[in-house]
Amino acid sequence: MSNINTAIRYVPDARPNERLSDLTAAYAQQDNAAVLAEAVRRLKTLATEQGTPRLFDTAGIGCIGLIGEYGPVGYGIRRAQEVIRVDRTPSYWSHAFVIATALSESAEQNRDLTQAAWIWESSLDPTGSFTNFAGRYGAGARRIAEYNNPTFDFFSPHSVPNIAVIAIGLTERERADLMQRADHPDVDQLHYDLPALLGSWFGYLSNRADRRNPLSEGQAEYSAAYVQLGYEAAGLDLAPGSHQRNIAPEHIWQTAKYLYQRLPTITEPSEPRTTGSAPSVPRRDPVPRPVAGWYCVREKAGVLVPPDFTGPRSLSEAVSQATVPPQEGRLGRPASGRTRRRGAGGG
Repeated sequence: MSNINTAIRYVPDARPNERLSDLTAAYAQQDNAAVLAEAVRRLKTLATEQGTPRLFDTAGIGCIGLIGEYGPVGYGIRRAQEVIRVDRTPSYWSHAFVIATALSESAEQNRDLTQAAWIWESSLDPTGSFTNFAGRYGAGARRIAEYNNPTFDFFSPHSVPNIAVIAIGLTERERADLMQRADHPDVDQLHYDLPALLGSWFGYLSNRADRRNPLSEGQAEYSAAYVQLGYEAAGLDLAPGSHQRNIAPEHIWQTAKYLYQRLPTITEPSEPRTTGSAPSVPRRDPVPRPVAGWYCVREKAGVLVPPDFTGPRSLSEAVSQATVPPQEGRLGRPASGRTRRRGAGGG
């Protein structure tokens, strides 16, 4: 039986975060680069409205990204997180990462594999240039444009129907500490042994008949553990209420949606007061930590592939479908960077 007391956090009177905005209706038919561009525009507006732009980086640096993927790994992790949901349904999310460089208000730039923002992550499928680094340290980097394709493509490395950007208010010092810690993924292997977590999850995902769910054993999901590694340097627990270090992308989502008020307050200096001719030391007044987010969820059921998709059944058929004219680019990726869907259900 699942060790549910370490996983489920239920607050009966919790109310959804009003700053968590659903973009699905407007962006379900667009790619993820467009969702990211809209998130940046809204982040800049929010920073201005709050009157404290220093608590949000308006380009998204230090924000958390969440994605939910098709495919065996995405499917397995989304289903594994059923044990940390009260309703025991699959999570929308299979992966988490830290946004390391500026997102753009231009969707075109966000989908450009040479100009899009860098993200830092722990992944079972590191991008080619960082395979050896990730194998050694358990984390690597990639351009966020690699997660642009929202439709299922049998020949695409990543098909990502669900995406979210979570912005947690941070002081400049907290954000600097977060990024410095995340820049060194091997800084605390005693508590965050990312290579070991990757191995554990690979074993579970490839042999579910004999391996227990790592979350039920109190083990973290590797990508969320890496994000927590960085945020721990800022003094933030992204899974308040969990008694073990079994953080997963779903914990981060639930914290942003329901448990945001349990994050520690921010202590900011107020205007200095004067007594006679000498100013007093500025007092520090705690303020609630703002949390905002923007998400687009196109696939809620947690399926391996879309029900209407039929792919090749032989290697020769796969080769013929994967071969495309040179002007279209590698594996059918048009010059715009968007990937077209293949198979019977494709466009």
